Amino acid sequence: MPPSRQFKLLKILPPTNNSEEDIVCELSWKTLDDPPEYEALSYTWGTITQDQSIQVRMTPSPITSPLPPETNIVHVTKHLLAALLRLRQGTAQRIVWIDQLCINQNDLVEKNAQVQLMADIYQRAKRTVVWLGELDVLDVDREAIINATERMNFRPVEREYSNLEDQRILKDLIGFRVPPDTNHSGQRRRKILAELLNRPWFTRAWVFQEVVVAQRGIVLCGSLEMDMDIFINLLDGVCDLDFREVGESTSIMHSSKGYKPMFAIRETRFESRNGLSSTKKSKWLSTIWQAMGNLDATNPRDKVYAFLAFVDSTDEHRISPSYGKSIASVYSDAAVQSIYSVGSLDVLELAIKAAKVPEDLPSWVPDFSTPLPSLPFMTHNVGSTDFRASRDSKYAVSTPVSAVSALTTYGHVLSTVTSIHPRNFHNHRSSQTLQEWISLADVTAWVMSQLKNYSNGKSPDDRPSPIETRVLRTLLAEGAGRDDTPDNLEYSDPDAILEVYHNEPLLLSAQNSRNSNDKAVLNTDSLSAQTLKLQSSTYRWIQKIVKIIINKKFFISAGFNFGLAYEAVREGDLICILQGSKIPTILRRMRDAGENHYRFVAQCYIDGCMRGEPYEERGWSKENAETFVLI
Repeated sequence: MPPSRQFKLLKILPPTNNSEEDIVCELSWKTLDDPPEYEALSYTWGTITQDQSIQVRMTPSPITSPLPPETNIVHVTKHLLAALLRLRQGTAQRIVWIDQLCINQNDLVEKNAQVQLMADIYQRAKRTVVWLGELDVLDVDREAIINATERMNFRPVEREYSNLEDQRILKDLIGFRVPPDTNHSGQRRRKILAELLNRPWFTRAWVFQEVVVAQRGIVLCGSLEMDMDIFINLLDGVCDLDFREVGESTSIMHSSKGYKPMFAIRETRFESRNGLSSTKKSKWLSTIWQAMGNLDATNPRDKVYAFLAFVDSTDEHRISPSYGKSIASVYSDAAVQSIYSVGSLDVLELAIKAAKVPEDLPSWVPDFSTPLPSLPFMTHNVGSTDFRASRDSKYAVSTPVSAVSALTTYGHVLSTVTSIHPRNFHNHRSSQTLQEWISLADVTAWVMSQLKNYSNGKSPDDRPSPIETRVLRTLLAEGAGRDDTPDNLEYSDPDAILEVYHNEPLLLSAQNSRNSNDKAVLNTDSLSAQTLKLQSSTYRWIQKIVKIIINKKFFISAGFNFGLAYEAVREGDLICILQGSKIPTILRRMRDAGENHYRFVAQCYIDGCMRGEPYEERGWSKENAETFVLI
């Protein structure tokens, strides 16, 4: 049996006399090629202090030496001890895999080898047991939650539960339209579900892999036990209905840390089980982007290693866990893996840096340990967009993954940044309208004031759209390449977007009238009912995609192209189109570092250049590309 396929399993023995006895287990080596039937535990360590003791009988290990004694007293965390007490059965043995006990955390050789197997371990388990911790819940509330799940259809359509009976069950379950300060049973259950979504399990990085690849699972929370998929659907249904009933600011969705990870798990699990997921090569990047903003890991390296299950195991560029490497080295290897595996520079979308980054991290490597300070231009699904700035060109692989320190790229200089609007678009306040936040008139007026610096004070004559239209299209980054544009809207008609923007007061008035059941008749002379419906749909779409401007700045290039980039952009920065990049790139020359050496600043939107237009206009080709070494 090759050591690379060996793993340990824990056998939890039943108590001999009473349930208060210490936990006694047996730990033995098995092979993943022919394992016995077992379960895998998905949980959080809680505190890292291992001050609770259990008895573990060890069998000889084929990997490490010297051999341990036959029986050990092993120390575990309080959270794991509570899980073991719940898992232990009265008269039968229970075989489980638990990382804290089945991997020697102090042996880097064993840890590196076992982490590579974790996706297989969870996938081969007969079921995954999710342990959320103890829960002080009344029997009547536990039964109500279970009964509700048994009566519901759970057939969400575009995340909205259209089944009226399901909606009624959910409303009864969590006490809608009941004063929140009462002791109504529904309000108690709403608080229970909200509290569960704030449990650390939902924001643990390893959970994503463990649950997505699982064949099936159950959730244990104190005495509450439920099928894992039903439990996740229940939480999603409650959050969705709660959001629509009480609004964003007071919703469970807004106040809980676990909603976004839970929803991402649900969608990824659904896609993978129904054959709808994208290829693993692009899925890894999209998954790890979600992790950057929503999931935590005690060891920053796990922000990469916890998602290797989404990299094809046959990929020759796939990295292996190595906890002895520096954080910067691990992140650099992960970035190169993504570039080489997909043949693209999509990973640069995640390389926007916050103020503090790991030491020696190259400018082109993402800091996977922290959330992005600004949304990437492929917001819907990193790596998936209809932008084609480099015309579907591929990145040319030149050196092995482990040999890359500076990234050699090829491409063309499009222009330079010459003028930057002074405003930084910070977070949108709920009280602000789009017109108040974007201030299109202000930005357009600034552009007009800059005209004297271009073409002798005149805007170039070959622009097909008015300046105001181009400015708005740039501020929205043309929908950021999303594929969920309303059916009634083609983004190739930017004038339609501008009309909706200017009609915002009327659209808000109509929305407020509907919300208050106002029977007042709208001024249909200025906007027909059908047009109002279509524009309202477009307006809601704009409200979603406008978040692309947060922490970005509007700028003008030397060729009078309008652009949008992360706030780190400076006047004089180069705007380049690099082979293998769907999005234009901003680089800063590092003259003291060597010829053709640059610092990666950010990727950007350039109006009129997002689909390879400059290639024909300027006669660009692979043969006349320049070299850019990113450091």
